[in-house]
Amino acid sequence: MSTRVRDVLSSINYFTLVSVSALTISFIVSLVVYQLGIPVHATDYIRLNLFVTGCIAVPTGIIATLHEYHARQYQRRLEALAWTDELTGLLNRRFFMRAADEECHRMRRTQRTAAVAILDIDFFKEVNDLYGHAAGDKVLKAIAQIAHAELRGPFDKLGRWGGEEFVVLLSDVTVENARIVCDRLRSRIQSALIEAGQYQVCVTASFGFCMLSSGSNVMLAIEAADRALYEAKRLGRNRVEMAEYAQPAEIQDIAEFKKRVGAQKRVQGAQEDDLEELRAKAVAMANGDVNEVRARFSR
Repeated sequence: MSTRVRDVLSSINYFTLVSVSALTISFIVSLVVYQLGIPVHATDYIRLNLFVTGCIAVPTGIIATLHEYHARQYQRRLEALAWTDELTGLLNRRFFMRAADEECHRMRRTQRTAAVAILDIDFFKEVNDLYGHAAGDKVLKAIAQIAHAELRGPFDKLGRWGGEEFVVLLSDVTVENARIVCDRLRSRIQSALIEAGQYQVCVTASFGFCMLSSGSNVMLAIEAADRALYEAKRLGRNRVEMAEYAQPAEIQDIAEFKKRVGAQKRVQGAQEDDLEELRAKAVAMANGDVNEVRARFSR
């Protein structure tokens, strides 16, 4: 069921709730008034009361429902602007990182592996220079559509990392699977003929990827994929390269760190004391030589 259909059904339920609530309140008020003995003809009074209430409740329900529907649509547009790239409609960097972190949490339960890949359009600056930035934007949109069509719907995540770079999260894949997917996407981009206004543009893309495990840091994996991407560029572009995940340096225990710093300071202080003692001896020796010379001259 699409989001729009769910919103329409929710608005119908909201309208029904508002209208029924207004009619129910009116009916209860009519019964109370009737029990007090105010109306002469109770049936006519209740009919009139329900009719007037209906004339008020139905328009009120419609207005309230339309307001609630448009408010929900506006909220959805704000959410979409917050987590998608405006040009391509893909995930932006912030929400891609959130999706990748969620995948890492899921991998802790499933003990599966994933891969993160960065693809960069080769010589994209030349595309902008030759055909204009409007054509360049159409190329970016086309690449986003091609990549989205090649991936596995809700399982893999696709985002725009910045400029002409895109980032892909491949869920539940091995090294061989990740390389096959990246190479298939690379081949699909290479063979595509992109309509960019009055021009037809052909581009290629370079790929770098790194494997993710349950204990991996997403940002470090992306940095490794970026290194692999630059290696692909160095080796001639339009190719797929892989980089190994580099574990971060272990953080030292703070107590041990303080102990080592204190020891270093004590050693440094002892060295300074030794230097001061040497200086004092040198001054004493110098003073002794001067006194001896003075004694000789006094004879």
